[in-house]
Amino acid sequence: MSLFIFSILLNLITSKIPEIVEKYYSNGINIYMVKVLSKISSILPFSLFEMLIYTAILFIAIFIIYSIVYIIKRPRKILSYLKNSLLNIISIIGIVYFLFIVLWGINYNRMDLQTSLIEDYNNTKNQNIRSIKCDNKDLINLYKFLIERCNETREKVVEDENYVMKVDTDYNDVLSRAKYAYEKVSILNLDKKGVYTTAKPILNSKLLCYTGITGIYSPFTGEANVNIAVPDIYIPFTTLHEMAHQRGYGSEDEANFLAYIACVNNEDYDFQYSGYILALNYVSSALSKVDYDKLLELNRNISYKVRHDLIDNSEFWSEYQGQVSEISDSVNDTYLKANGVEEGTQSYGKVVDLFLTYYNLWGFK
Repeated sequence: MSLFIFSILLNLITSKIPEIVEKYYSNGINIYMVKVLSKISSILPFSLFEMLIYTAILFIAIFIIYSIVYIIKRPRKILSYLKNSLLNIISIIGIVYFLFIVLWGINYNRMDLQTSLIEDYNNTKNQNIRSIKCDNKDLINLYKFLIERCNETREKVVEDENYVMKVDTDYNDVLSRAKYAYEKVSILNLDKKGVYTTAKPILNSKLLCYTGITGIYSPFTGEANVNIAVPDIYIPFTTLHEMAHQRGYGSEDEANFLAYIACVNNEDYDFQYSGYILALNYVSSALSKVDYDKLLELNRNISYKVRHDLIDNSEFWSEYQGQVSEISDSVNDTYLKANGVEEGTQSYGKVVDLFLTYYNLWGFK
């Protein structure tokens, strides 16, 4: 119980000092902690985190069965047993939450990425910009840019027998190539943070599709875990998304933005296309809310091949929609809000603001 209370207080205190968290935790001790954890877990060829999840499920099932048998055989001791069990459960939760906060969770209290981008630009260009204001015209220009890049890179990637984009090699090679992707990202000095261990495939990826989850970062093992059963357009982007979490960026929109930057700065076209087409989805959603007619007009410029990939992607996920996906989304929403992301899963849309901030500062290239 004391560990749980301490963890809550630590999280509360660090939420009030984002600059200190950014400098000394996120860009300091946490880098070394994650590298040590990921180095240890890399000894195993499979995801240690996935195995821990299965082990936890097994222990829970055993505990439930044991409790039922115990209560049936000793009904007079039911209150004592439930009391002790509850205290043990609270203790375990406290230990797990403490490890989560210390090993990685404090990253949720670091500086907002939009602020960091502006500060990084000011330091690099010797400027004094305080904020970036964007309007619908900026959003439209961004969408035009992404359509052009999608059309261009789509012509340079490999197709499968159904004329759908596929990665150049198998998923293992994609994970291997992604390992060094952030060495090409100069913003925020990400190219100077060193190399982390390679992301790992989730063995039971097919089942994970029913939750709508394309990847999971494990703060307990330092592993970036990737769902390899999704369409190929997701795999490079998702890998770099989870690797962004590995580098201490907690919110989904920030991880999405960094994955995009790492994708489009990659020398491999399958990575570039993955970044551009998934960014296109985010910006399309944002534009539909402010100027739907303009969205329809611009969509006529999307090439047949890109459109075909988008349709294939939509058809894939339609097979997995249902109650499990809704429950997963609700759990994820609660998790994000519990860690200070007030918008919950709606924060995914904030990635468009980061795109606009980036391109307003550095320009379209």
